[in-house]
Amino acid sequence: MFDYYLRLALRRCRQNVPMVLLVVLTMAVGIAACMTAMTIFRALSGAPLPGVSPYLYVATMDGREAVDKDNPDYQRPDSLLMLADAKALVDAHRAAQQVAVAQSLASLGNADGKRSEQAYGLMAYGPALQVFGVPLRYGRPWTEAEQSANAPVVVIDTHVAQKLFGIDNAVGRSVTLGQRSFRVIGVFAPWSPRMQIFNLGQRAGNVMGQDENFFVPAQASLDAGVGPFTSGECGKGAPVVSFQSASVAQCRWIEAWVRLDTPAQVGDYGRFLAGYAHVQHDAGRFVYPPQARLYGTQAWMTLNRVVPDDVHLNLMLAGGFLLLCLVNVAGLLAARFLRRQGDVAIRRALGASRRDVFLQHLVETGLLGLIGGVLALPLTWLGLWIVRMQPVSYADAARFSPGVFAILFALSVAVGLLVGVLPAWRMCRQPPALQIKLA
Repeated sequence: MFDYYLRLALRRCRQNVPMVLLVVLTMAVGIAACMTAMTIFRALSGAPLPGVSPYLYVATMDGREAVDKDNPDYQRPDSLLMLADAKALVDAHRAAQQVAVAQSLASLGNADGKRSEQAYGLMAYGPALQVFGVPLRYGRPWTEAEQSANAPVVVIDTHVAQKLFGIDNAVGRSVTLGQRSFRVIGVFAPWSPRMQIFNLGQRAGNVMGQDENFFVPAQASLDAGVGPFTSGECGKGAPVVSFQSASVAQCRWIEAWVRLDTPAQVGDYGRFLAGYAHVQHDAGRFVYPPQARLYGTQAWMTLNRVVPDDVHLNLMLAGGFLLLCLVNVAGLLAARFLRRQGDVAIRRALGASRRDVFLQHLVETGLLGLIGGVLALPLTWLGLWIVRMQPVSYADAARFSPGVFAILFALSVAVGLLVGVLPAWRMCRQPPALQIKLA
């Protein structure tokens, strides 16, 4: 029976091509606008580290000391800590995994100095690769003994390994980082968060995740003269800190991240964090009530408005535009169906049930929705291309994917069925005698 309804729908479409084109074009434009906005929203609102970030929390507190009192640039809540505080939180081992990290930008070169690569990376105190789920391909991460001894060791990604040595497995090679030579002890696959999650209060511009090309122990990096990407917040008595400076002893520049798997662990660590901060306040180090608090990754991104407000606005406007298109298509379908009341009356008089009439018209609207989805595909590509051409921070998120393709066609069929329900129901509810009389 479905095959018969499908053939009948195709025949009806060929009988009135201009009306069909108007219907499918209206649906296609609405679906394409909605899919463009939805693609960008999904790319920006998903987990930055799938499978990992839902369990990651960042520690925040007001760690201002007397030298930084009444700092007009201070913003709360603040995730930046002094290295000593970050080390204390990590060394307490009050969570299953904990690490302190800060982004850095450095030039890495091979031993003979003939090749170099400017690369972003993370300075870390603690097991950074394990906490963030970085896919290690060769070698190993650094040990606690190497970290305590400030050993010059580094873990690089395959991109840097290829650039400097022409091979992926560069374990055992030496790279120049700052003023020292570092031994490569591990190589990881290309890795980056989908969205920015580090040093959000100090960053501006692109909201998409930055490729991290190396991981290095924080103190070893500072000893080599390589500091964080941003100096953070420094006390009034601190020396003038230039870009990428390692003179950050009197600055708050590093973040403490912990992995907590259960609400009970979150509560326990939150109490520990508050206790540590209050001890520092009572001792006179922190001049203001510390207001220590944990933030989950998604909550931290929302608080720092990583996803721009115009993305939410565009999604709502696109949804409203799609709804307007649906109303117009429903009206066009109602007019289209009412023109064939005589045909429906004859079918009902010959024994067709209301269900048969309803399904016949519903199959036709579903077919129109599918055609609209096919037409919406190039329109969606066009919309995403236009977004990529715009000077917005999330332009790189406007990429078509197989998941978007599947959602687009599911949405197109759903739209066709949805807008066809009311006109089809109206047709099947009219008595055959009245329909014949009207015909």
